Amino acid sequence: MQDEILPLDEGISRLETGTADADIQIDFGEGVVASVSGDDELDGLLQRARGLRLIKMMAELKPVERPAHMRKDKTALHPAVEEILDALRPAD
Repeated sequence: MQDEILPLDEGISRLETGTADADIQIDFGEGVVASVSGDDELDGLLQRARGLRLIKMMAELKPVERPAHMRKDKTALHPAVEEILDALRPAD
């Protein structure tokens, strides 16, 4: 897998299934490639990749499963986060 840069979803899949090692490189988009320096950092990379995927889904207004404690009648996002997501939404 060395020198191969994986798309976000494939990188997450390999990390989740344990088929990735410290050579993994994940394309986060916009020229950003995420990598780690050792196998002990793979869990952190997985969390960053999942977080990015979630942010992208929210910015694109795709359905996102919410934890049960997040009520629909209350905003679950800090206003600054909403502003960031608004900026990430593709223009119509």
